[in-house]
Amino acid sequence: MRYLLFALIITSIPVFAQQGEVKVTKIKVTDSWRVNTNDFNPADATIRQVQAPFPGGEGEKAQLIRLKERSAELYPKKVSSLPDIWSAIRADKDSLTIADSFPARFFLNDANLQGGTPNDNTLAISNAGHLLVSWNTQLWGYDMVNDSFLFKSTNPHPSLLAFISGYTESGLVLNDAFDPKLYYDPHADRFFMMFLSGRDSINSSSIIAFSETNYPSGNWYAYRLTGNPLNDGTWTDYPQVAFNNHSMYLTLNQLNGGDWVTDFDQTVIWQIDLDGAYAGAQTLDTKVISDIEYGGKKLRYLRPVKTANGPSDDDMFFISNRPRALSNDSVWLVRVTGTIDDPTGTEITLLKSDVNYGIPPYADQAGNQTFWTNDARALGAVRVQNEIQFVGNSIDHNNGNASIYHGVIADAYNPTLSARIISDPVKEFGFPNIEFVGTNLNARDFVINFNHTSETDFAGNSAILYNSERVYGPLQTLKKGSTYVNMLGGNDERWGDYIGLQRKFNELNTVWAAGYFSYGSQRAGTWISELKYPIEIDSTSDGSGSTIYIVNGDSFVLIHGNYYPLGTQEVVKSKPRIFPNPTLDYITFEFDNPQTSRLNVDVYDVNGRLHSSLLNTTVIEGKNELRFNISHFSSGVYYVVIKSNDNILLKEKFVKD
Repeated sequence: MRYLLFALIITSIPVFAQQGEVKVTKIKVTDSWRVNTNDFNPADATIRQVQAPFPGGEGEKAQLIRLKERSAELYPKKVSSLPDIWSAIRADKDSLTIADSFPARFFLNDANLQGGTPNDNTLAISNAGHLLVSWNTQLWGYDMVNDSFLFKSTNPHPSLLAFISGYTESGLVLNDAFDPKLYYDPHADRFFMMFLSGRDSINSSSIIAFSETNYPSGNWYAYRLTGNPLNDGTWTDYPQVAFNNHSMYLTLNQLNGGDWVTDFDQTVIWQIDLDGAYAGAQTLDTKVISDIEYGGKKLRYLRPVKTANGPSDDDMFFISNRPRALSNDSVWLVRVTGTIDDPTGTEITLLKSDVNYGIPPYADQAGNQTFWTNDARALGAVRVQNEIQFVGNSIDHNNGNASIYHGVIADAYNPTLSARIISDPVKEFGFPNIEFVGTNLNARDFVINFNHTSETDFAGNSAILYNSERVYGPLQTLKKGSTYVNMLGGNDERWGDYIGLQRKFNELNTVWAAGYFSYGSQRAGTWISELKYPIEIDSTSDGSGSTIYIVNGDSFVLIHGNYYPLGTQEVVKSKPRIFPNPTLDYITFEFDNPQTSRLNVDVYDVNGRLHSSLLNTTVIEGKNELRFNISHFSSGVYYVVIKSNDNILLKEKFVKD
């Protein structure tokens, strides 16, 4: 019988905090254009290398090879005995159900679409069931409700470069696309997409795009962020994304040459105004936060932490570690506060893990082939209320196999860290991601998804559930491969840098995954899975017209798309809705008033000066709508502020065309 291994040590963990003395640079992004996917050229021809350039160049790879060789000497692969906690694995329950499963495939003949080397899988799915998947240089969309491709038949799976076709700035060479990222914002009901282009300080660019509506086959607002934001001759690589209520956060590595060993400069954080981006503003307000360091050393690979229920509050957290360490217990938690218009607050906390992580070894596959496993950086992170869970590549120091490091920070505002290594005596694991799958925000149920391989198990992807009782379910195979992978002709294959994973926000206990699998003539592709944590749901009326939902025997009420225990309902504010924005004449704001009170409504210009006082009146409790005429305003950016006494109920940006 095959078991998963979990290494667990419990001890007292010290915490070290410092206020971050960071540099903040404000940048107005003016490179903007509008993209309509229905206008894409049917030819849409591109040429790309079979293997994407190695992250950080050959010097980086050479250093990692030396580290992996040293790690193999210290921690050789071996069959190890099961630890005495193996009984905590609950094979009799807590299993996931695979509700749907299929490959990204061609529109015309249903053949598998070949992935890249590596396969940079990313995924987003809307409440309406519109599914977007991307890997390397292509975008693939499917309507899961109507069972049809999203993009028109003349270009059903367009290249990312098609989104640059409307960009007209002369002097730039935007002729490649790599490292795509997709995101769905359930509050705004919009899609976000980004990718990188260019690998030098002149041409390096981050292309970001926001869908104009919740239907991705149509108009997008696109922007170009310079890859040299600090004017220091660097260029941009390795993007990561997360959203909060008012900002999009993007972490990027800045290099001053082609090698991450000698030329790595630092990891920076872009903060981007979401309201302006969703409105298609011609100019975006942004900040670049740089010089993020602890003890005089720059922190690398800052992993933004997404929130389980979509964008939440105006704090953003980031995870960093020592990714090249053979064995290390250091993890940094970085907190950035404030909206785009507020002063930036930064706190950096060093946590000491109770379990060491380490650089993963090459992962074995059949055919005398191996997979490249990169380093031990964090690859996925989610916050539920104040708890953060994250995952990354690692080695199991007990058996020498490529494994998963799973960390839990119990309280992000008073943090301590505990961890486990997810491992197997035979299979090797890599490139994990993590997503919340609980019924409500008091739950702590997560899906961890990752690639698997061994000399006898062809490359595919698997998942495991980690529940609110802090118990792991059984290892579940989502897709078995059918061959070993040999796309490069040598013995060392790129394994896929990411797995795409997102919960379906309006469906209880449902997540969608886009992972790696092998097929055909030693090729690799993207396999898509819909996963459900089985629950029993019933409903009844409370006698006053409200519905009570019975989930696994417990009673809940539904508030703004999330389930809260009956009798302990919390007041949940909905994100204000603004429409149309921008506009020429009338604009409307929907907002929640927590109690009947007298409110002041004022408008300020972008510099914070009072432009006009609109109202001083009594407003009843509940959802309300503010509407006023701005036809006499000058073109520009304004803020409407609603106050009760000195308490701000609403502060939202709008644009007069």
